[in-house]
Amino acid sequence: MRQLHEIQLEILKKLLFADKLRFTDMKPDPEMENNQFTFHLDQLIEFDYIQKGPRHYSLTSKGKEYANRMDTDKTKIALQSKVSAWVCCSRQKNDQAQYLIYTRLKQPFYGCQGFLSGKVRYGEKIIDAAKRELKEETGLTGEPQIIMIKHYLVYNKNYKELLEDKFMFLCLVKNPKGKLKANNEGKFEWVGEKDLKRYVTNHFESWGAFEQQVKEIQNFDGHIALQEIDHQSEKF
Repeated sequence: MRQLHEIQLEILKKLLFADKLRFTDMKPDPEMENNQFTFHLDQLIEFDYIQKGPRHYSLTSKGKEYANRMDTDKTKIALQSKVSAWVCCSRQKNDQAQYLIYTRLKQPFYGCQGFLSGKVRYGEKIIDAAKRELKEETGLTGEPQIIMIKHYLVYNKNYKELLEDKFMFLCLVKNPKGKLKANNEGKFEWVGEKDLKRYVTNHFESWGAFEQQVKEIQNFDGHIALQEIDHQSEKF
């Protein structure tokens, strides 16, 4: 997201509480020099956050969407939760269930293991995001089904600092099609259910949490549940 100067945020804040305003009414400080104010106003027009009418200025649709994220008490754009599609692929082979396990090869959580995940893009549906991430990261295709929503608050275990706030939609893809491809952001491997504990040794959370995820997948009865989890991490 674009980071704006504090004067530009003050201008947007004024327009957020008005249908339209005149030039002088938008000034954060009446004593501010016109050339300084005009510079920041022109920047906002260039960014397509403000539009100029015959006598007044108003927010564009893009400007309304941006300014609506503002914490108006502090005049700053508020941090918001991330939304991710989290994809578990399963298949039957040699009379046992296999799961596609992801070993992450980028920061944060470098080297951690579990299921594939990726950010949901602005305007994108969860299922479409899951399909896209699956295809981009593995080369496989399938029909995802949402089985669980988990809201994670990830804290630094030592300093209790909030590191991440994210909603993860756990999606199951049974018997995906295609050829598994190499990926420089992570390694993927089909692992039999009986070998999961031996293979998954550096979990994103803990072995117990990962084992619970597998059980939730196996026992899904069609009802999508929401869980909120405070997670203390040393791996971020």
